[in-house]
Amino acid sequence: MLFNEKYGISHINFNTGWIIIDSAENVYEEEENADFHGLVRGFSKLIDDEIESLGMMQYKIRNAPFDFIFQLDNTHGIVIVAENMKHIDKLVHYIKNSLYEINYNMLYEKTDIY
Repeated sequence: MLFNEKYGISHINFNTGWIIIDSAENVYEEEENADFHGLVRGFSKLIDDEIESLGMMQYKIRNAPFDFIFQLDNTHGIVIVAENMKHIDKLVHYIKNSLYEINYNMLYEKTDIY
């Protein structure tokens, strides 16, 4: 992960469909698991649809172009789980592009200070 990125793919397990997401720890965040929730909200904003809770710290975005679940795992941290392994390569490409958008166009949105 580069220094100015908050989120990046750290590991992909093509056997299980788990895509581990690394996040830069933000010590100023007061909410527990803020990086995880921020990532889910970022994808929701990109897809322009609502977040669905599946329980047990698992979430899905309605009408997402691929079938995947966000999961907060005690061992691995933030995980995106591919539900359809036939399209894992396309999903990884989509996630990389989405993380770029979140890292560079959402986290550092310009605001007018006057």
